[in-house]
Amino acid sequence: MDLSRIGEFLGAPSVNGGVNCDWEETERLYGAVLPTDYKQFVSAYGPGCVNEQLYIFHPRAAWGDDGLRLESLWGQAALAYGELSRSHPEMYPYPVHPAPGGCVAVARSISGNHVFLMPPSDGVQEWRVVVEMGQWFVLDMQFTEFLRQALNGELFLPVIEGAPSFEPLGFVEL
Repeated sequence: MDLSRIGEFLGAPSVNGGVNCDWEETERLYGAVLPTDYKQFVSAYGPGCVNEQLYIFHPRAAWGDDGLRLESLWGQAALAYGELSRSHPEMYPYPVHPAPGGCVAVARSISGNHVFLMPPSDGVQEWRVVVEMGQWFVLDMQFTEFLRQALNGELFLPVIEGAPSFEPLGFVEL
């Protein structure tokens, strides 16, 4: 999806970072190339919060309590979901990175729910969005289409509600 369609809702990007610079090390750590539309959105908008409800993490955001560093989110999600899936496997049907083939956490809601990207597998060629809200919802769409539908009120999940906005948070390390 063209970022201008997201810009209709969120305004012009505020960071416009370099996709290659932002993602080279992160993809090496993950072990695979992440979806282009997701990388373009995060590099353009930077770390921040959509509609004061969904925190978007960035690979070069500041570390620490005030930062939205993507690698920190991965660690938090792996710890939380790894522990929970061992005690209640029926409630956690999808592996989470760094488990082989695991979903990659990319955003977290203010209520603690996560948005993941599910790598292609089982004959599915494209990355998909997975939302965990007490139940797991697999959405056959790219990340930017997920955001567009959520911001436009077309998504059947109440991940993002209200008037569209994006608030940059923290900073991107050089």
